[in-house]
Amino acid sequence: MVKKAFSIMDLNGSGSITVADIEGRYDVSMNPEFLEGRKTKTEILTEFLHSFEGAKGNRDGCVTWEEFCNYYQDLAMSTPSDEYFCKMMESCWQVPENDDEENSQATVKHLHSEVKTRVIQLARNDPALYRKIFNDFDLSGTDCLTIDEVSSMIAKLRISVERKYIYPFFKQVDANNSGAIEFEEFEAYLHG
Repeated sequence: MVKKAFSIMDLNGSGSITVADIEGRYDVSMNPEFLEGRKTKTEILTEFLHSFEGAKGNRDGCVTWEEFCNYYQDLAMSTPSDEYFCKMMESCWQVPENDDEENSQATVKHLHSEVKTRVIQLARNDPALYRKIFNDFDLSGTDCLTIDEVSSMIAKLRISVERKYIYPFFKQVDANNSGAIEFEEFEAYLHG
């Protein structure tokens, strides 16, 4: 589970996680310190990374696999059971403990179909309205959709799906693997 979570954040497969890896995945727009102007986005993301470096980390803004693993080893010691730990990881990182590949692919395919259908219906088959719909879902105003905004979009479209299927959906729409869905990717997804 920890390895799956690490691979989600390590976008380029370098074996370490930096601010660049998480800036499209971790939305700071609702952070009180960001809203009040006390901290910048980079400062908040750096602090987030520092939390994974833990007491044994060197606070260099680069989280290695070893630091990430140590963080979760320490956390696992305070959880009541392995089952609880796995459920926590599934919830936090939206990765399933057991990959039922066939069922998972079918569910994600169905999710794609439902999202496309409902967004196109919402736009009343007018592609000119895609931008407005995209902007309505872009709650942070960053001109891209984070995983949290996509989760919110799916809920607002009244599609019921387990959270663990949202990340594979998101990953497929995020064609350039930037960790966020830009409007061009959203539009290409709807036309594809």
